[in-house]
Amino acid sequence: MNRRDFLLQLPGWTGLGVRGLSPALFPALSAASTAASRAPGAATPPGPPAVAFFYGAEPPLDELRLFDWVVLEPGHAIAARADVAASLAPHGLAFAYVSLGEVHPGRDYAESLPPAWVRRRNEAWGSWVIDQTAPGWTEFFLDRVVAPLWKQGFRAFFLDTLDSYQLVATSDAERQAQAAALRHTLGALVQRFPGVRLMLNRGFELVDAELGRHVVAVAAESLYQRYDAATGRYEAVPPADRRWLLDRFANMRRLGLPGIAIDYVPPGARDLARETARRIATDGLIPWVADPALETLGVGSVEVVPRKVLLLHDPVDAEHLRLKQRSAHLYGALPLEYLGLVPEYREVTAAPPPGALTGRYAGVVLHLDDVSMGDAAQDLIARARRENVPVVVLGQVPLELLRTLGAELVDGRLQAPVRVQRAAGTPPAEVLPRVLPDETSLLNAGPGARVWLWAEDGAGQRMDAAAITPWGGYALPGFGVYGLPGGGGARWAIDPIEFLRQALRLGDDPMPDVTTCVGRRAFFVHFDGDGWLNRCNLPGTPTAGEYLVREYLMRYRVPVTVSLIVGEVSEQGVYGSQAGLAQEWARKALALPHAQAGSHTWSHPFHWGEAAGLDTAGRELQYGVHLQLPGYEFDLRTETAGSKAWIEERLCPPGKPVEMLLWSGNCNPPAEALRLAREAGMGTINGGGGPLTRGGPLTRARPTLTALWPMGISKQREYQVYAPASNEMDYTGDWQPPYTGYEHVVDTFVMTDLPRRLKPVNIYFHPYLVTQPAGAKALHEVFRWALAQPLHPVTARRYHDTVHAWRSAAVGRLLEGGWRLASGRPLAQWRQPVAAPAPSVAGSDGLAGWNEHGGLRYLHLTAEDARIRPGPAVARLVDANAEIVAFERLPGGGWRARLRGHVPAEARIEVPPGWQVAGSGTLRRQGSEVLVRSETTALEVQCRPG
Repeated sequence: MNRRDFLLQLPGWTGLGVRGLSPALFPALSAASTAASRAPGAATPPGPPAVAFFYGAEPPLDELRLFDWVVLEPGHAIAARADVAASLAPHGLAFAYVSLGEVHPGRDYAESLPPAWVRRRNEAWGSWVIDQTAPGWTEFFLDRVVAPLWKQGFRAFFLDTLDSYQLVATSDAERQAQAAALRHTLGALVQRFPGVRLMLNRGFELVDAELGRHVVAVAAESLYQRYDAATGRYEAVPPADRRWLLDRFANMRRLGLPGIAIDYVPPGARDLARETARRIATDGLIPWVADPALETLGVGSVEVVPRKVLLLHDPVDAEHLRLKQRSAHLYGALPLEYLGLVPEYREVTAAPPPGALTGRYAGVVLHLDDVSMGDAAQDLIARARRENVPVVVLGQVPLELLRTLGAELVDGRLQAPVRVQRAAGTPPAEVLPRVLPDETSLLNAGPGARVWLWAEDGAGQRMDAAAITPWGGYALPGFGVYGLPGGGGARWAIDPIEFLRQALRLGDDPMPDVTTCVGRRAFFVHFDGDGWLNRCNLPGTPTAGEYLVREYLMRYRVPVTVSLIVGEVSEQGVYGSQAGLAQEWARKALALPHAQAGSHTWSHPFHWGEAAGLDTAGRELQYGVHLQLPGYEFDLRTETAGSKAWIEERLCPPGKPVEMLLWSGNCNPPAEALRLAREAGMGTINGGGGPLTRGGPLTRARPTLTALWPMGISKQREYQVYAPASNEMDYTGDWQPPYTGYEHVVDTFVMTDLPRRLKPVNIYFHPYLVTQPAGAKALHEVFRWALAQPLHPVTARRYHDTVHAWRSAAVGRLLEGGWRLASGRPLAQWRQPVAAPAPSVAGSDGLAGWNEHGGLRYLHLTAEDARIRPGPAVARLVDANAEIVAFERLPGGGWRARLRGHVPAEARIEVPPGWQVAGSGTLRRQGSEVLVRSETTALEVQCRPG
């Protein structure tokens, strides 16, 4: 195999298209695969592969998917994930760092080194320089260093310290002998491990045409910026040293080997890192600029845009069952999520995360309920400030902490009467708070601050209560979330989304989205199994299950997740004598093609923590901890995997699995229950609403963001996805007459779409809703409203999987302009402010089009790895009610796509002058757009110029 063919097999090398959908789909478009391979006809990514080096503990594997070649310290990487190399494949190639010229005493094989092999100690790095000519060293290196990593799945290695022999060789003859021994070891390596791929750190003199066949690139440190380990100083590289290194790279280029320049700058010097990376790229080299320990996400041809935010909160129980009660979760998480950021919950007293914060975190948000816990945050916040990571302080704000951040605090208080003012030009909010004099202090936000709210007295004294500052921002108690008098709930005194956007210094980068699919708002239906056998207050008194199937599930043929409680429908359950009737209608429901099978557990735990012996309810439960079933002893595995197996065996049609588990009762399961459900192959949903609404759901009568909740909640290593909307319990005051309340869920749907799309449309209820005529009528009205909207039907499982993919999606800025986006399926919707330059379907890779709504541009991706760039205007997909399952770029700039959904498919296409559209359905022109409609759930569209 020649070198060009070899390189063409490597992820990210010039000549490969973007990762997209299977080429087997085209040109016939006869299959509906969603396999993630590179899209046929996609534009070739310019330049060489994107490369990253990360040696720190807990490598950020999600973000490292943005790179084609990733060099890892294998000890740390394997400790984080045993199959780390496989996890980055096939999209990226993982290189294991291996030192050939030196051995550090901390390596597990170091004690087995014969003392005679060690020539001297490298004092700068604390390692031993190895005599490459020592008999047995080659075999030792291959057996003890490389072979274990090969067994772990690594197929590529970054070979370091190739020039360390220069520290001990004192004559030309000795240098030649050491170099020859190194070549011998490298030759033995490629012979023993067929297909191995090598990246060299320097070792220029070792590379010849033969070795070059197995080398993908040669790296070297310090082209423009370097770090002196002896003095601990960062400094510019002298021009003479740079010229020498550029000459070496030029020699490698003549052998067909690309060069990688690794430069070092302080972690907080992001602008210098970007400037240095651009200079390196201008020299025709692959850049990586980071800290000298290579423990930060630096700047290369891709710069990661951090999505994680450290959300610091008061201590909670080990199971995190009480995290949902903390203000950090109740109020702090949703605004961050809307901005595309992932809250990483961390107790304020916990050990700080390892490594640098720069490049990994978009910010640190301190949101306390107990102001006395503020001291515990001092060190981490000081560290964030040193690294230029924004800090936001909300909730109970420690004033002394603000002083350390640059605010000015003097003794005294405001005097009555106190007046609160909102600065002109700041966004409106839900309330202008009131404050008593004894709740004030004399506080100046400090130099460079932009004050949003302040309180002042008649003497001109002032308290800056909410401000954007050079280091981030803060809002004092009552000036972020304001508690209404008399226990009337809470309101935001600032616009929390815009406040966090400015305080965290966020740009116009694309962010993943879970509310929308192919430009239309996502829509799904699910119901818990409670009351399946309850009798309806209707003629004939049918059971709720029967009436629900006949009047709703058979009429409204949209995806619906049907869940049953084993303890309510089984012969051994609480209604054993009616099990036959319960199961008859359950089977009819699950036999519907648009019904997704779900479990609502075995015994319907009402308080999961107490049922599992991990928490106490703190009150008497009306129905007990769970349904009292004859002979049943509570067991988490039975509630999860056991209920799935029973429903599949007794109720599901052959071949239809139970895909979802819907949490019951207080919807606060422990991490172990989440794990068991996941390992049984189920997605899970529910939680949010109920106690989290703190006074009722969002309606026109209660127009506040405090009535909404986040996407979900972290519990140890698991994550619980919440239902996006409340069920009828919240809208009827815990199921109280007159039972009409659920019709107000439409208020919630409307108010969470504009001015900002905060949630998908989720019709969520219990079967007993239809037992009362008013409830039955309300449910019809809700379905009719939803079906009259331009929505995109999905399943509950699809939503669950999208949320999980959202949490791990990664964003990177391309050095040459534009973005690289990486995500797992089924996530394919991203969004960015309309102020950002509009991308081009022709200039991008993995983009089918976009739609605009509420000040955001919703980008429809067709690949797990996409590049978004501006370019010429071509036909674009505006929106659709069906998923893009295949997408192909055509010669001449056109494209064709296949879509598949759950209802008769339709798509809107923006068509520039001179373009033609063909499709498998009817076409209707509407101005510059063409609406394509199919009579089936599948649709094919083709757009061409001319």
